[in-house]
Amino acid sequence: MTLLKIFKPQITTYSKLTTNTIRLLAVEAIAKAKSGHPGIALGAAPIMYALFRNHLCVNPQDPFYFNRDRFILSAGHGSALLYATMLVAGYESIKMDDLKNFRQLNSKCPGHPENHILPGIEVGTGPLGQGIAMGVGMAIAESKLANKFNRYGRFIDHHTYVLFGDGCLEEGVAQEAIALAGRLKLHKLIMLYDSNRIQLDGKVTDSTNYRVKQLFQSYGWNYIKVNNANKTSYVSAAINKAKLSSKPTVIECSTIIGYGSQLQNTNAVHGTPLNEQQIQDLRHELEYKVDPFVIHPSVIEDMHIFRKRGIEAQRQFNLALQRLENKDINLYNQYIKLSQNQFNFTWDWYRNYFVSEEVASRSLFSDVLQPVLKHNDTFMVGAADVTSSTLITHKKSIAFNHRSKDGQNIYYGVREFAMAAINNGITAHGGCKAMTSTFLAFSDYNKNAIRLAAISRIPSINVYSHDSITVGEDGPTHQPIEQIPSLRLIPNHYLFRPANLTECELAMSYAMKSTDKPVTIITSRGNIKQYPSNLDDAKLGGYVIYPMNPHQINIIATGSEVPIAIEVSELLNAKKIKARVISMPSVELFKSQGTNYKESILDGKPTVSIEFAATAPWYKYADLTIGIDQFGKSAKPADVLDYFDLTPVKIADRINTWYQTWKEGKK
Repeated sequence: MTLLKIFKPQITTYSKLTTNTIRLLAVEAIAKAKSGHPGIALGAAPIMYALFRNHLCVNPQDPFYFNRDRFILSAGHGSALLYATMLVAGYESIKMDDLKNFRQLNSKCPGHPENHILPGIEVGTGPLGQGIAMGVGMAIAESKLANKFNRYGRFIDHHTYVLFGDGCLEEGVAQEAIALAGRLKLHKLIMLYDSNRIQLDGKVTDSTNYRVKQLFQSYGWNYIKVNNANKTSYVSAAINKAKLSSKPTVIECSTIIGYGSQLQNTNAVHGTPLNEQQIQDLRHELEYKVDPFVIHPSVIEDMHIFRKRGIEAQRQFNLALQRLENKDINLYNQYIKLSQNQFNFTWDWYRNYFVSEEVASRSLFSDVLQPVLKHNDTFMVGAADVTSSTLITHKKSIAFNHRSKDGQNIYYGVREFAMAAINNGITAHGGCKAMTSTFLAFSDYNKNAIRLAAISRIPSINVYSHDSITVGEDGPTHQPIEQIPSLRLIPNHYLFRPANLTECELAMSYAMKSTDKPVTIITSRGNIKQYPSNLDDAKLGGYVIYPMNPHQINIIATGSEVPIAIEVSELLNAKKIKARVISMPSVELFKSQGTNYKESILDGKPTVSIEFAATAPWYKYADLTIGIDQFGKSAKPADVLDYFDLTPVKIADRINTWYQTWKEGKK
């Protein structure tokens, strides 16, 4: 017997009381904090009640059991609504004192949901639209894992629910994501649209005129309208209908922002806490007589079905897991590893050869990637319509879509932002790994998704090729300048810019083993002369790759500029200047090393940095920084380098002049 038959949604005498309890808990927490968004809490509470009470399968005692439904509040400013719902639903991770501490320092209930703070939150949200894209990613992961493990019946079988508002839908990242979701026919994805026709600056029609039904249907979605979302039974019936669709479904729920308050249906209630009198008037209007921050016993009784359903769902899943163990121990063991986000990686796949010819690091990294994909069939890769350039693809796999879920390649189209946000959702789901790619100059399109991954501690992977002005003829629009430094500034995030095969392997290893940090890997289009590295040295993030002992100066370089730095060192040697070259594939890894090691590398000698990007951050380590602080030119790569005085000869001359001046100053 299915859970649907056991726990058939029904109208209860307590639905109004429970819904109003969610409303008042949220607005009183907001009022106590003197900060927050009461509008969505009052308007969308019936949607949350219908979903949590009648549909969502999550065990509040164990909110991360693997086959749970995923719920994402894309409208993250409505966090108080989510916290209040979790509290009445019986999540053991949240207590009334937590809600009373809403938006306070070190609270478990911060201003926007954060998954690493409160168990039961799937992903951090707040930047509007990204929750929609991450929901698409989670639905992709569910589809991929179900295809792998459901050989003996339904084992991986859950829905992804997303609650979003007008602001989310207006963001381009949402439009990009829903287009791909429709193409992939992610029928386990159900999105609930809090359609109140009001946003912070006024009416939605002041800025937007799309027709929601036609919009979603044009993307291949199923569309359902609930004309009065205060009728929780209507919302619940719509969710039931959505579960039967062969397409992803959006349910447009007509709500009233700030429902029941004096400010209802106005933009004033969006982000302004209600005062004491307004809350008293709200209580009167809703006929709500329960004391502040108290949950009536009838509400607990009403929501008991949520807890019971979640516990039963987990029990049935554990029985299915036992059946899988009995039928296919190999597949069972694979599930155990993937459920713990343990992916296959061994150095035995590598270290068998040294590349002596000049080769682009994008080609090296693509080769390094292939055995990883071969031995991890839930590792998915894709590009923003530039696979032939970034080379991030499984060379022996097909495209993932609704007909071929064995595929590991995702065709994202030209959707950089959604691509990175979907990547976050795939990775955050668990059991899957994801990697996306585009040109480095376009990383600005998806940088906000990397930032959110860093905040949420999601170890997603993004690869960027075409790493410098040596892109050449494509000109300044495609030639990155500030991108590398700006990516390095993101906390809880590691960036790798490999110069050779060993450093490519290092980057791949770190990306596979990271559990709480997103990883960015930057590769070149142009060929790079190869110099050998010691892996143990490379693992330290910065190391001497070209010893010149005794040496007078250090040259730090990264990626494509490492062989240039070595050539500069040789030119300086002819000028009687001994320059030691330090390759720094990961500044973050180097910074994490002990003081003694860092001082052994940066040994007090005059230091020069060479990286064809914005120079300012290198002053942390270098006395002279060589890079580019203006936009590039459209010309052949060699001509561009010559124009900006970045050829080895011109760099060597500049260092020589600088060093002579430096020596004079020391006399």
